Order: sequence, then C-alpha cells, then structure tokens
Amino acid sequence: MLRYKEILLKVPRNEFERLSDEVFVLGTLGTEIVSESEEVLFRVYFRQEVEIPDDISKYVIEENFLEDRDWNEEWKKYYKPVQITKGIWIVPSWEKGKFKEPENSVVIYIHPGRGFGTGTHETTQLVIEYMEETLKPGISFLDVGTGSGILSILAKKLGAGRVVACDIQEGIEEEVERNSSLSGISGVEFVQGSIDSVSGKFDVVVANIEKHLLSPLLEEIYKRTKNTAIFSGILKSQAGEFLKEVEGVGFKLESQRSKGEWTAFLCRR
Repeated sequence: MLRYKEILLKVPRNEFERLSDEVFVLGTLGTEIVSESEEVLFRVYFRQEVEIPDDISKYVIEENFLEDRDWNEEWKKYYKPVQITKGIWIVPSWEKGKFKEPENSVVIYIHPGRGFGTGTHETTQLVIEYMEETLKPGISFLDVGTGSGILSILAKKLGAGRVVACDIQEGIEEEVERNSSLSGISGVEFVQGSIDSVSGKFDVVVANIEKHLLSPLLEEIYKRTKNTAIFSGILKSQAGEFLKEVEGVGFKLESQRSKGEWTAFLCRR
C-alpha cells in the first residue's frame, strides 16, 4: 500500500515564498496554509520516499505518515473545485455528480495521486490559459512530464486530435487512464519515458516541469515541435536564463506571463 508523508512547517513570513517554491520543486503532492501571522503554518504532502533537505526540515514541527486511504481523506479537506479561466474548471473526483457544471464550460475531474497536476498550482494554471487561447481543433499535442494527465485531458476536451502524454515516473499511466475516464475522455496515448521515447512531430508541445529537468530536453522538444511550444515550471528568477536557452535552440518567444513566483512561455518555431 502507498504511504504518504505529511509535514507541518512553521516558517518565518520572509522565508515562505522561497520555501513554497522549493517544496514544489521537490514534487509536493499538495500544500495547505493553516494560519498566517509573523510566521506561517504550512502543511505539505509528499510521497514517503521523498527526502526533505535540511533547509526545509529545520522548520518542521510535526511529521506524520498516511496510508493511501488516509491520504484521500486529507485531500478532501481542502481540495475544492478550481475555476482556472472563465470556461475551464478543475474538479476533484469526489465532487463528480455533486458539482453543478456551468453551461458551455470545460470540466476536468482529477483524482489526486502520484502525478503532479491538480490545477491548484500557478504553473499548471499558466499552461491552461495558454492552451485555451492557442489550441485549435484537430491539432496534434504532446505533453512532456504529464503527471496526472490534466493537460492531455484538457487538450482532448478542446478538440485536439492525436494526444500523447509521456512521463518517466512509474505508475503514472494508471493515473492518466483514471483521470481520463473520470472526465469522459478516451484516446490519450501514454508513453513511459522521456520525449526521446515518443515518435513523430506535434503541432503543440507542452512541458510543465522544473528548469533543471526541462533545460536538457529543449533541443529534443524543438525537433518534435511543428509550430508551438508552451513551457512552465520556471521561477521568475530563472526566466532570463531560460529564455536564452529556449532561443538558443531555435524557438522564438511570442508571449511570457507570470503568476506568483512562476513564469510561463509561449514560443513558436
């Protein structure tokens, strides 16, 4: 049975932004602000095997381990439907049948699991905004580091043709299949591995992963992109350096936008 790690951090306010970014890079499965004053009480969830570095562990005041069934109950406490844009909603699986879907809206149902991507993080929201603005019916779409499959499912909902989701993490295929089924979607192709395990070229390639993982993939992403690439998971402090890398492989920047401490890029070949 899967086990999860729940840690409660007591963080000085001036350290909160940095630490919240760092726990995202570590692969957090969820976060919750418990209270805010001069210090922030901040609850974070990880898979059991994730090692917590010293600069975070020094702020830990409580640590618990949750079995899979307990993990699902913890999520239900604070994971609520999220409206990303005027027409796109991300809704937890246990709200299916209870959530009143707005007319003319795209609704994606996600069950929190091993794969990152519940729609609550700024990096995911930035990509979704760009996808809504740029995707055309019938396009081919590649999702590099798919996690929960949320972006691939959205691509299908927006009318994409061939959709391929790839991820190096084991167990992700089941997550993508489950979330696709919850959202009434079929036909997402899953590839276990990185982008070099995928065949063909795509009209749109999306990668929402941390810079240290994304930068080495840029040349291969360029080769697989026919027209558009959307990048997210980049801290504002990394944006200048990352843009040079993107342009260095041949992409041309069309748009750049930020939320919180995160930046996303819309690029063309």
